[in-house]
Amino acid sequence: MAYEKLGQVEAGSRWSNVSNQIINMTRMEIRCHCGSKLVCHNFTNTCGCGRDYNMSGDLLASREQWGEETGETVADILSVDTYGGDEFSPWGS
Repeated sequence: MAYEKLGQVEAGSRWSNVSNQIINMTRMEIRCHCGSKLVCHNFTNTCGCGRDYNMSGDLLASREQWGEETGETVADILSVDTYGGDEFSPWGS
């Protein structure tokens, strides 16, 4: 079974200090290769079967390949959980 992007789902709202307005948040929902549904809300989203997806619902390479070009370790990549500032935070502001 291939994975598929099921579309955007509502994820609440938060106040933006940049635009001084409420922003309605959405997240990508996918169906993993294993058949499970997963809402992608973090920088890295891991299904129960072990496959990893990004915030856009794209399947990521296996973890053994992470950081080869940039010198990053898996620990470096998994420690990123927000974009910082007023942009996006999966936990709100």
